[in-house]
Amino acid sequence: MRTRGKMTGMLSLVLAGVVVTGCGGGGGSSGGAGNGAGGGTELPGLSGLQGDADNQDLLYFSSSEVSQAGAASTLYVIDPANPGVSSALQMNIEDAADIGVEEFGRAFYVPLYEATINDDGSVEDHRVSDVLYLHNRASGNATSEGFAKVSTVPGDSTPVRVSSENYLRAGFGLVRQNYADAGHAAVVYGLAGNERRVRMTFEETAAPQFAMSPTVRHVVVLEESDSSGYQRYLVLRTHDDLECPGGYRLVQNRSSASPGPGAGQLSSLGVENLLPGNREATSAASLSGPLSDGSHYLVIATVVNAAGGECTSEGASLWRYTPSLPAASSLVQVLDEHDEPLMFPVGVAGGPIMPAARHLARQGDVLYFGVAGAASTGPQDLYRVEGDNWSLLAEQEDNLGYFSGFVIADDGRVAVSAGNAVVSWDSEGNDRQVLDQSNAAWLGIMTEVLGSRDGWIFYNRTDIDGQDNAVAMKMDGSDSLEIANAQWVGASSSGKGESIANMTELSEVFLWRGQDIAAVSAADPKAGAVLLGELEATPENVSMYGLAPGPHRLIQVHADADTATVYYVNTREANSLRRSAVQGAGYQRPVDGF
Repeated sequence: MRTRGKMTGMLSLVLAGVVVTGCGGGGGSSGGAGNGAGGGTELPGLSGLQGDADNQDLLYFSSSEVSQAGAASTLYVIDPANPGVSSALQMNIEDAADIGVEEFGRAFYVPLYEATINDDGSVEDHRVSDVLYLHNRASGNATSEGFAKVSTVPGDSTPVRVSSENYLRAGFGLVRQNYADAGHAAVVYGLAGNERRVRMTFEETAAPQFAMSPTVRHVVVLEESDSSGYQRYLVLRTHDDLECPGGYRLVQNRSSASPGPGAGQLSSLGVENLLPGNREATSAASLSGPLSDGSHYLVIATVVNAAGGECTSEGASLWRYTPSLPAASSLVQVLDEHDEPLMFPVGVAGGPIMPAARHLARQGDVLYFGVAGAASTGPQDLYRVEGDNWSLLAEQEDNLGYFSGFVIADDGRVAVSAGNAVVSWDSEGNDRQVLDQSNAAWLGIMTEVLGSRDGWIFYNRTDIDGQDNAVAMKMDGSDSLEIANAQWVGASSSGKGESIANMTELSEVFLWRGQDIAAVSAADPKAGAVLLGELEATPENVSMYGLAPGPHRLIQVHADADTATVYYVNTREANSLRRSAVQGAGYQRPVDGF
C-alpha cells in the first residue's frame, strides 16, 4: 500500500549547508514540532557520514515483469566496488500464476542472516549472508525448480540449487535462520499436515525431509543459533486421543541434519501435550522471541474438555514458552494482577488478530504492542508484557494506523502514533506526553523508519494543507528537527542490537525531497545532511526495504504505479547516487535487507 504522495521542492545545497526547518528543546507539550513549516535554520551540508557499519558485501535486487505468459523475475547483483554495473544471475523465476508485479520480488527472495551473538545475548555484525530463492528456474530450463541460494561474498555470486524439490508456491511456512552459520539455515513449507523441511546444506539431488506424520503445522523455530545437528521446533500435531473438534496438541519436534523423507520424523516430546489442564490448541502463532532466556511469547487459541465431555472454546490468549524448563512447567499463561489472561480479538477468518510488526516493540525483555486489524478505526488499548505478567500501558488511545503507524521503545520510553498524534510514555506507562500532532483529516502521521537511536525517532507528518514534513523527535520531547516538503523513506542499521529479536538501532536515515536523496546521522540528525544525489525527475514514491548495515544501500524509485527503478547510494560519499544499469520497463525492487 502506498501512502506517500508526490512532493515538490528540492533539498537546496548552499555553501553553508542544507536549508531545512527545525525546532529544538520542545517540552513535549501538545503540538510539539507544530503544524507549519516553522522558522528556517541551516543544517550543514556534509561530504559523507561515517556511520557505524562497514559492510562491503554484494547487494541484490530483482527485476520482474508480468505478461500474458505469466510472471518472470531475474535477480541482479551490484558490487559496491563497482556500483555502476548490475549483473544478471543465470537463474531466474518464472510462474504462470496471476501474481502482482510488486509481490513477485517480495515473495520469492528471502535474506538469510548471520551475526555475532555475545554471551550476554547482544549482537554485532548483523548482515545478510545469502539470498534464498523460494522458487527458481535455471536459464534455458523448461521446468520450474525449487530452492536455491546465492552468497553476498564479493566474487561469489553464482546461485546454487538446494535439494531436489521442484515446486514451492503452495503453502509456504517458515524460514529458519541460523545466525552462527547461514549454511545451516532451513525452510519449512507445504500445506498443513503435509509439511516438509530443507536445510541449506542439502545438495541439489537430495530429497527434502518430511515432518513426522502427525505434524499439522510448525509454529515457531527454537534456538536459531543451534548446532549443525538437530534443529527444534514447536509444532501442532494430531493424536488418536484428541477430544475436541479442530483441537491439536502442542509439542516440541526436532529434525536431523540428513536429507530424505525419513530423516525429519524424529521428535522429543517430553510430555504428550505442553498445554496444561486438558486443553487443546486450535491455532498457535509466535508473538515475539526469543527473550534473553530463550523463551517465546505465543498466541494460542485453546479449547478445553470440561466436565460432561463438552468442549468449550477459551478464545486466543498470550502464553510464554521456556524451552529450558522441565516440559511439564515450560508453558504458562500470561496473566495480569487479577490473574486474568490477555485475550486477542478474533478476525473475520476466525483466527486471532495479531499485532502488525510495526505495532510491536521491545526494550530488554519487555514487550509493548497494540492490536488492531486492517479495517480497525476505533480506539485501542496498548499493552506491556514482562515475564509471565501483562498490564495496560495505556487505555483507549486513538488508532495506531495499521499500514502506517508505529510503536517504538528506546531510552526508557515508548512512543506511538495515536491517530494524528505522536505520544510517548515512560517504560511503565506514566508521564504521557503529546510530542507532535497533525491537523490532517487522516493519515497525518506515518513512518517507514521502524527503529531509533539514542532516543531519536523519525516519522513523516502530513498537514491539512497537504505539506509533508520529515520530523526527527526525541522521545522525551527534549529536542526535535523538522524538514518541510520532505519525507524519511528508510534507514540503515548499526548492525548491533541488545538481542537478535530486537535489531532496531539506527545508524543513518534517508530523506527524499523533490528530486533529491539525502541522509542524516540517526544519533545526531542536526549535525548535517549528505546529499547523495539528484534524480532525473520528481518521482511518485521512494522506498527502502528493511534495516541493513551500510554504508552501501539500495533505494527503489517509482516513476509511476507500475514502474520502479533501483538506485545505489553510499552514505560516506556525497553524490554517490547511481541508477541501476538494467534497461527496460520492469519493476525493480531491492531484496529485503539491502
